[in-house]
Amino acid sequence: MTKPVKILLLYSALMLLALLFLFPFYWVLIGSVKSREAVTMTPPALYPARARTVSFSVPAGDRIFSFGGKEWFLLGETEEKNFFAVQLENGKPTRLAENFPAEEIKTESLPGRRIEFADVPVHRIYPEKRDVAVAAKMVRKDGGGFDEILFAAPETGTVAGNFEILENVSHAEVRDFYARWENYSETLAGPEATIGAETDSGFLLFLRNSFFISALAVIGQILSSSLVAFGFARLKFRGQGFLFALMLATLMVPGQVTLIPMFWIYKQLGWIDSFLPLIVPHFTAGAFNVFLLRQYMLTLPRELDESAAIDGCGAWGTYWRVILPNCLPALILVGLFTFVYTWQDVMGPLIYLDDPAHRTVTLGLEYFRSPYVDNRHLLMTGSLLAMLPVAVLFLIFQRYIMSGIATTGVKG
Repeated sequence: MTKPVKILLLYSALMLLALLFLFPFYWVLIGSVKSREAVTMTPPALYPARARTVSFSVPAGDRIFSFGGKEWFLLGETEEKNFFAVQLENGKPTRLAENFPAEEIKTESLPGRRIEFADVPVHRIYPEKRDVAVAAKMVRKDGGGFDEILFAAPETGTVAGNFEILENVSHAEVRDFYARWENYSETLAGPEATIGAETDSGFLLFLRNSFFISALAVIGQILSSSLVAFGFARLKFRGQGFLFALMLATLMVPGQVTLIPMFWIYKQLGWIDSFLPLIVPHFTAGAFNVFLLRQYMLTLPRELDESAAIDGCGAWGTYWRVILPNCLPALILVGLFTFVYTWQDVMGPLIYLDDPAHRTVTLGLEYFRSPYVDNRHLLMTGSLLAMLPVAVLFLIFQRYIMSGIATTGVKG
């Protein structure tokens, strides 16, 4: 195999993997502009679509009869004298079709009446590739299997004769491109608006709350973690190794263990139903962030500290004027990790926040899930809006992310 062919195969494989990784993002993107019906399509639509439908009317003539206390409209008959009819509900055809023996059909003449078929789905019949309006469908048992019978009318125009009876044909729903941009305005109005309730909260409020919490958490985590990391990396004191190991040991304590004690403490402080339990803990250094920053600070030459001392800087001056500016990639990495963690946090807001006006993005998305209203299309729109801040931050700071990860852990 020649070198150009190997390179071509390598790049093809990489492009395929990239497409596989990007597909979930593409799915959320197209889902954000799908209608409620498009989200539930089977098979799923790979683009914003809606089923093509037509409406037409049929003269009733002498094709109406009564059976089982219901009105039925005669669709047609086969050569074997099998009669098929669709049930009428309040004078309008339903999707329920049945076959009847000839003796059960006693029609009456209604020459002035018309049967209105509204929003009839259009299907494409294969291999002819012709489009027909499927007014009704019936599945009946035939020996050990089942027969599917379609009752088709022309796509447009008025039908005067019998419907076309198509048995066991290959067909597929015809779909047209349709982007429903109203999803964004409905999502921003909030989950309560989808059921007609008046509310002062909306998705923009949820975004503002999440951004407020995440921004303060980032500030607190950068300041506190960098200060502790500076102490472990650049200062010498008794018990330094033991304290550092003890701090790392806290990473092995699951958050569920401290959940109830922390809730009790916050309740005694009167912080429940406020943002304080979600912000204040980030002003106490996180063990992982301290470890990350310490490892980065160990890569900085000691001559920087000595030069700062000669210039009259103490420990605080060295930390603030020398070490922090040189740790920018690692600080950005810690900030991004903290932002993503707090932005996507569900458990914290769910436990500590009760007021609907205090909801975060994650809670707002949860409230779009309802057993009474199918809001999956709005849930996809909300998910896209929730992803945008994280995606924008990643695109802006991606070069710092790689350099911050690559230069940590060089020294122990």
